[in-house]
Amino acid sequence: MFNYLLKYARRKTDPISLLQQLTKGSSEYRTLVHVGAHLGQERTNYESKGYQKILWIEGSEEIHAKLADSLRQHDGPAEHSTACALLSDRDGEEIGLRCFSNNGMSNSIFAPAEQLTSRWPTVKETGEIEMQRSVSLDRLLANTPFANDCDVLVVDVQGAELLVLKGGLTTLSRVKAVVCEVSTVPYYEGGVLFKELNQFMESHGFHAMSTPRRHGDMLFMPKAAQSKLAA
Repeated sequence: MFNYLLKYARRKTDPISLLQQLTKGSSEYRTLVHVGAHLGQERTNYESKGYQKILWIEGSEEIHAKLADSLRQHDGPAEHSTACALLSDRDGEEIGLRCFSNNGMSNSIFAPAEQLTSRWPTVKETGEIEMQRSVSLDRLLANTPFANDCDVLVVDVQGAELLVLKGGLTTLSRVKAVVCEVSTVPYYEGGVLFKELNQFMESHGFHAMSTPRRHGDMLFMPKAAQSKLAA
């Protein structure tokens, strides 16, 4: 019961802040890959937590161009790089990325479910679909410095999180923490829900460090790291 209450108390804490809290600001956490970058809004938060090398992966060519331009103008302490890639569990599949009206923030390979339109009624599909050939996370990172040097993996891809993780098993075996967007109700048709994603993470040695909200980011850490964590 105490463990549940502790996790419940953490549920609204920013996962990157929670990671820093649990690891007492350990210097082991300095490189980060963020899948589903959008415009890199989290850059200041990452830099404030001491991350020094950050790779932003964005599936939309249009949004990626804006992201890259924004980062070129960003004057911060970290080294930023970007990749335009639509990640999935398989390589070379033709996949359509559905575009949404909130400047692409809700772009997804899945159609919106009723819960999305009722909770955010102003967020609509634009009707535009960007076609991309999929690539797995492991293949994308293979020829980058992040192949062997990724401390934290962030995955925020509007329901396709499990597909990204299934395509990154080698990466998952090496990272020290994962931050993943999760939902307990379906906001996208076919999008993964918390129960299935949590089962997958546990099968690969990761535990959720908080209880889930209806929709939001969660921190997962390897079971082997549990004994080293601060309360």
